[in-house]
Amino acid sequence: MFAGAAREAVFSRPEVIRRVNADFIPVALKAGLVNNPPGGPEGQLYREISRSKPAPQGICVVNSAGKVLDWVLMFDEDRSIPAFLDHCLKRFAKYPDARQRVAAERYLKFPSDKLADIEDSGKAILIVERHPPGKRCPATMPLPQGTVVARVFGQALGKDGKPVADTRRQEHYVEDRFHVSVEAQEALAKAVADSGTKRFRVADELARLLVSHAYLGQLDVNPVGPPGGKGQLKRCEFWAQQVKGDGPLRVRIEGKSEAAGASRDGEGGDGRLWQHEVKLAWEGLIELRESRVRRLLLVARGSEKLRWGNQFNDWKGESDAAHLPGGHPIDLACSVRYGILGEPISADEAGPADDPAEVPEEARRQLTEALGVPFLVFREKVQEELGLSDNQKGKMARHLQGTVQETMQFFQKLERLKPEEREKELHAYRRKAHEKLSAFLKDTLKQGQLDRLRQLELQQDGTFALGRPDVGAALKLTDEQRKRFMAAVQEMHKKIEPLIKEAQTKGSPEEIRPRALKFRKEYAGKIEAILTEAQKKRWRELLGKPFDLGD
Repeated sequence: MFAGAAREAVFSRPEVIRRVNADFIPVALKAGLVNNPPGGPEGQLYREISRSKPAPQGICVVNSAGKVLDWVLMFDEDRSIPAFLDHCLKRFAKYPDARQRVAAERYLKFPSDKLADIEDSGKAILIVERHPPGKRCPATMPLPQGTVVARVFGQALGKDGKPVADTRRQEHYVEDRFHVSVEAQEALAKAVADSGTKRFRVADELARLLVSHAYLGQLDVNPVGPPGGKGQLKRCEFWAQQVKGDGPLRVRIEGKSEAAGASRDGEGGDGRLWQHEVKLAWEGLIELRESRVRRLLLVARGSEKLRWGNQFNDWKGESDAAHLPGGHPIDLACSVRYGILGEPISADEAGPADDPAEVPEEARRQLTEALGVPFLVFREKVQEELGLSDNQKGKMARHLQGTVQETMQFFQKLERLKPEEREKELHAYRRKAHEKLSAFLKDTLKQGQLDRLRQLELQQDGTFALGRPDVGAALKLTDEQRKRFMAAVQEMHKKIEPLIKEAQTKGSPEEIRPRALKFRKEYAGKIEAILTEAQKKRWRELLGKPFDLGD
């Protein structure tokens, strides 16, 4: 699950390829689903794998029952890779299925740096051969019929002007894909119709989309924008003109782009430093039928400069496999060539425009825990309690899908920061997420629904909601009561903090959660004792009719 880093440093070796094909069943897992498992039988397997992961990424080996045998993040040296495969085969010979409990072994570096094992959960995992009829794979997003899937191919050129032979390196070769929405296609078709045979400028949204995937190197060096550092499109001009002739309507495309990006000083303390610049000249054809793109063919030629390193690492003489999460140093300056091929998605990939991918209830609960109680509104029971209409449910589902995707990307980035920086970034992200959700709910829910939602939020927060300014004002808390409230909260946090560290170390948050909830319940009672009888009565009025979420 290191994607390009594992491909170029581990799974491109002839001996490893032979061994993996002969003795293992290779499977590429979507990191987002490992870190946020879906529902259903497939989700059970993801959760089993996720519970022992030492980091959001890695290489994992499981047995036929879906039980994790080994996790590894890096290797001491090149010959440690086949040694790891030998080790896993021995483990599999001893624990081939679920008849014996097996602890998951974890290695920061194999074999020198072993982490603590994670004990078997004892739960049986249902392994299914295929997705149930009518159920979409959770790793694929349903897309509106007519969406165009565009595939990007890029390669570095040698001094002779020919593509370099080594396609294993991420700075030498790249493949990517992106989607061109129906709305963007319709806008292009309208521009063609309005312009006739005259030359016109392509909409910035479509032009930026084409440029933003044309770059070499790893994901984090995007010179245009996220998930890289400080990206900037210095130039992005695309022009189009209808081609005269019989047959399908074709539009000739010409353009120039110049993107430049760089790391944010040390990337939050992990030492990464990079600079990236891509200058390209574009040309190609887009074939239209009615208001849809039927075929897209673009080529781009130009130059690219990329420097990547880490101020804390020397890396000289070390195997690339010894530092997979950090990649390897790059110093690239050469000519490049890119190609983009696009065509409408197949019927299997298409789904109604208003049919977002289903988000399992467990993921909705985790979202609330990660971002705060206002996100309770996405829980299915809460939506039933609010009496949402079908139209409101559709809006909620689409907003939830976007929120989940953004949050997953944020937390993956958060893992790269130092602990003291994570809380600061998380606090800022939560604040923005709350503001965005508040504006959405104001436009989507009726006032009565908003009032009931506030009651459910207070019930979920319990007496810890006394720290909210609106609740404190409604109860007319005195300064002394506020001080006692803050003291109780701080005391509780001191007791829960060791549990959080234990969960991070052992990788078993579900086992720690009941103990943390016990502390929370204990201090909720202490906080309620701060209130006067009149305030307790007012507090019960604010809570409204009791509601059981069932957790």
